[in-house]
Amino acid sequence: MVRTEVEVGRGLRAAAADVAEAWKAAEAGHVVAGSDRILFRDWSALCAVLTPKRYDLLRHLRQTPETGIRALARALGRDVRRVHEDVVALAELGLVVRGEDGSLSSEIDEIVSTIRIAA
Repeated sequence: MVRTEVEVGRGLRAAAADVAEAWKAAEAGHVVAGSDRILFRDWSALCAVLTPKRYDLLRHLRQTPETGIRALARALGRDVRRVHEDVVALAELGLVVRGEDGSLSSEIDEIVSTIRIAA
């Protein structure tokens, strides 16, 4: 099962401290496990990226990989330009995989979120 963690409301300083801690541990010769966390500064930032249409796109690609943007847009009944924008945004987060041949898929089975109300 491929799982991605999403955190909302975590400050930049806390995230930077995690990176610094991992860096120091690696320099000291310790094995540091990687993390597939996506951090959003606040709820608005999360909602701007993980929209309902992008959620539908992820679900579709998880179940039915497509040969390209046009095929995906046709399958979703959406405008090619908007689907392209969504694919680019989700690929930057690592949620959509683009093959060298232009194919599209998603390996994500689950997105787990932590939403901080108060920092």
